[in-house]
Amino acid sequence: MTGYGRAEARAGGGLFTIEVRSLNNRYLDIQIKTPKSLIPLEQRFRKVVQERFSRGRFEIFLSRNGAGEKAGRLSLDMERAEQYVGLLRELKERLGLPGEIGLSLVASAPDVITDIETREEPEALWQTLSEALNSALAELERMRTDEGAALARDISDRLGSIESSLQRIKVLAPRTVEASKQRIEEAVKRLTGEPPEQARLTQEIAFIAERSDITEELTRLQSHIDRFREMLSKGGNGEAVGRKLDFLLQEMMREVNTAASKAADAHISHSAVNMKAELEKIREQVQNIE
Repeated sequence: MTGYGRAEARAGGGLFTIEVRSLNNRYLDIQIKTPKSLIPLEQRFRKVVQERFSRGRFEIFLSRNGAGEKAGRLSLDMERAEQYVGLLRELKERLGLPGEIGLSLVASAPDVITDIETREEPEALWQTLSEALNSALAELERMRTDEGAALARDISDRLGSIESSLQRIKVLAPRTVEASKQRIEEAVKRLTGEPPEQARLTQEIAFIAERSDITEELTRLQSHIDRFREMLSKGGNGEAVGRKLDFLLQEMMREVNTAASKAADAHISHSAVNMKAELEKIREQVQNIE
């Protein structure tokens, strides 16, 4: 799920800003950008996020002294500057080139004037930075919780639609046997001109009834829906249930497909199609739930 958090902290004589963004992702992906001197802390930042979240793409930005400011000083490499001047003079003399070797030309040469980043002591800063990171993550988590509540309401509505289709199938299922009986009787009369033998007809109907019975599939489907609702509500208590919900959706889809195939009824198939459409929409949303 998406979210954003920001926090500031003063440490080591500087002001640090931590920004954290999260985007939808099936897995946990953590990207961290820090000043070079604090790269040793990146693994600790990563661990803090891993302990609090299990899904999502997280982008963490740590900057010092605010945007556009750098903690460091300039250094002049006189030896390199002298080498540039000597080489330029030699080039001018050998090729007979016009022009003067001036200050701007030498100063713009690579590595003559460089910025030396002030070295922070990572261990000394970690306590303060970790508190700021957790503060930013708490703000981000509140945004994700609000989004999760909205997702839960939408998913609950879709589950209600699936249950409505399930009830329609329960009503239609017993009628499929009677419809099969009528089709057999009509086919026999059309082919022989006589009504079918009742004993043989009863035997065939019993076989069809057993083969097309979808009671178990519908019972399991309802059980999965009930379990899904229960786990969805527990997610609000901090339990990571995203992958479990994903598994239940696969099982629900399996039961719907099996029931539609066994029943071999146009009306049941139509309801099954509606159920699968809702399940697919729920699956897309569940990919982003912790």
